[in-house]
Amino acid sequence: MMTRYIFLAVILFSVLAVGAYAWLGGFRPAAAALETTAAPVFLAGQAYAGSAQGDGFGPLFRRAKQVLDQGRLPGAALANLYYNNPETAHDTVRAFIGLAVADTLRPLPAGLRYRLVPAGQRVVAARVAGVSYLLSPNKLYPAALDAVKAQKLTPRNFYLERFGPGETAEVWVGVK
Repeated sequence: MMTRYIFLAVILFSVLAVGAYAWLGGFRPAAAALETTAAPVFLAGQAYAGSAQGDGFGPLFRRAKQVLDQGRLPGAALANLYYNNPETAHDTVRAFIGLAVADTLRPLPAGLRYRLVPAGQRVVAARVAGVSYLLSPNKLYPAALDAVKAQKLTPRNFYLERFGPGETAEVWVGVK
C-alpha cells in the first residue's frame, strides 16, 4: 500500500516538474542564423575577470537587475558580454556584466561604465521568445554553437547575451 502512495507521489511530482518546465518555456526551440550586425550595441555595466564561483561574480548580476528594476535607464535589458566561452571557461571568466541600453547619453549609477560593441560584427545569432531567462541560455548556446559547427565557422572569443522584455532572449557568438 505504501509503495502505491510513493508511486503516485513520484508521478504527481513528475507532472508538476514537466508543467513548470513548460510554463517557463522549456519546450520552445531557439533559432540560429549567421548575421552581420547592423547597429552598435551600447552596454552599461561592470567588467569582471575571475572564477565564475568567485565572490564578485554573482553580485554583478544582482546589481544589473537592481538597476533595471529601478528604471534608471529606460529601455534597458539585461545583457552580458563574455570574452571567453562561458559554457566552457570553468576556471576564469572574462566578462562585462550589465545592461544593453539605447544610448550613452544618461549618467550611470555609481560603479557602472559604458562599453560599445561596434556594428559590423559577424555573428551567429540565436534567438528565442517566451522562455524564462533562467532557461534561455541552455537553449541559445547549443543552438548557436550547433549552427557554428554545421556551417563550419570558426568561433572567436565574443559572446553577447541579451534578455529583453517579454521573455525574449538572444545570444551572439562571434565568428571569423
